[in-house]
Amino acid sequence: MPIEFDEYRKNKNTAETLAIDPGSNAHKILSFLTEYSSLGFKPSEIAEEVNVPRGSLNPTLARLKEQELVEHEPPYWSAADDDRIVAAEATMYSMQAFEQQYQDDDFSEWDNTDIDPRKHR
Repeated sequence: MPIEFDEYRKNKNTAETLAIDPGSNAHKILSFLTEYSSLGFKPSEIAEEVNVPRGSLNPTLARLKEQELVEHEPPYWSAADDDRIVAAEATMYSMQAFEQQYQDDDFSEWDNTDIDPRKHR
């Protein structure tokens, strides 16, 4: 879905929700670190556990640090204490539960009967 790009650019640094795609390197790293939130890990240990290429690991950690989602005390990295992480985890858990509940349902033709709410105001 297209967005107003200038608005996105202006708000992306002040967002209260996470813009981390499931399956991305950032998601893999953050998921691992939050699973062991009381521990700190060296980059080599993180790379081993999450199967992220070493060349992508440090730049991703740096971006997560800019978003204040991870903390860094050289040489260790850990998950930050941030409500956005808890909210994202809860959302992912809900999505997984939904997928399990409705995995056998067929949604392939939904767009033939869907209603665009913008046309029915």
